[in-house]
Amino acid sequence: MKNILFIISFLILSCTINDDQVEYEEQLVLWANLRANFPLIDTVFVARSANLKENVSSKQLWIDDAQVHIIGDTIDLLLNPVLNSPGRYFTNSNYIFQGGETYEVRAILGTDTISGITVIPDKMEISPTSESIYACKGITFNVPEININNYDPTMWPPIIGYVDTLTLKQGECFTESFASYPLFKIDFNEEDYATIRILSLALDADSINLEPFTDLNNDGLWNEDEYFDDWNQNGIRDSCLINLIYDTTYKDIYALWKDAFPRGSQQETGWLKNSPYRYNPWPWNVETAPVSMTWLFFDYYGLHLMTFQATDDATFNYFQGLPEFNQYVMPNSNVVNGYGLVSSSASSSFLVYIKRDESADD
Repeated sequence: MKNILFIISFLILSCTINDDQVEYEEQLVLWANLRANFPLIDTVFVARSANLKENVSSKQLWIDDAQVHIIGDTIDLLLNPVLNSPGRYFTNSNYIFQGGETYEVRAILGTDTISGITVIPDKMEISPTSESIYACKGITFNVPEININNYDPTMWPPIIGYVDTLTLKQGECFTESFASYPLFKIDFNEEDYATIRILSLALDADSINLEPFTDLNNDGLWNEDEYFDDWNQNGIRDSCLINLIYDTTYKDIYALWKDAFPRGSQQETGWLKNSPYRYNPWPWNVETAPVSMTWLFFDYYGLHLMTFQATDDATFNYFQGLPEFNQYVMPNSNVVNGYGLVSSSASSSFLVYIKRDESADD
């Protein structure tokens, strides 16, 4: 016991919090993101900062008359303000940003210059892991190897190969924790990057249908004496986002691991009021491979575009300072003479179809 108390005391004394006060200074704000092997996709944002005590609308902070450039070894792109989109800048140039290259994004407003430098990640390599076995409570389940060579955004249509269909089951072994059954596993070149971001984009998230019901007489029709899942809790069987993974039996488990479901505000009309939903796409940051793609990565049934994104060092350093990582460290911005982040990424994407477990309805 004395040894335990000594260790705890040592840890407490060793963990000091740097609570030096940072004096606020109004400066320009710059946000930009470049992607390897693509032209400019995201608009560049320029604004001014504001004190938390300042009574000002966010619309008043956007800056429309800055000179914004993206500068590389062989290019100097001048970006134009986007019409009817305050503070946004873009270019119609078809220049392709190259992995491994260094770029500077610079904004000039009067005598003020703000800039940030990013080195675009060289590449994002992913591969499926071989078929394996997952054991849980004395039962074994097959974890398949899936096809990830089925999506190319430079082609039309972009679907270029077979898309696997995987059934997401509920309950023990399947929706209990981060260690639950993986629908599949993906490997990546973890030795090249400090962190990888995974974006799960549900392409069928907006599908609308009537709230599900229990068909007691198997006639395919809802009768008033049959139970229905009242997702928006209004006592009426009306519409819902039918592909949302919202099982009333396990919704508390989902809330535990993913937070409570956001719901439509009282300002919404009709069925949207108080209807549950999930944010889409949803990002995950991972550091080790292979990644077990469990239920936690999916909020909707249907077709998903899964993107593995290698981010630059600037992104890693910045997000290490956010509260979810370390609440005592300020975001480490790479922007000089201002606030914000100039970042870049390289990505690889594939498609997978997540199917509802129809056997659970039997």
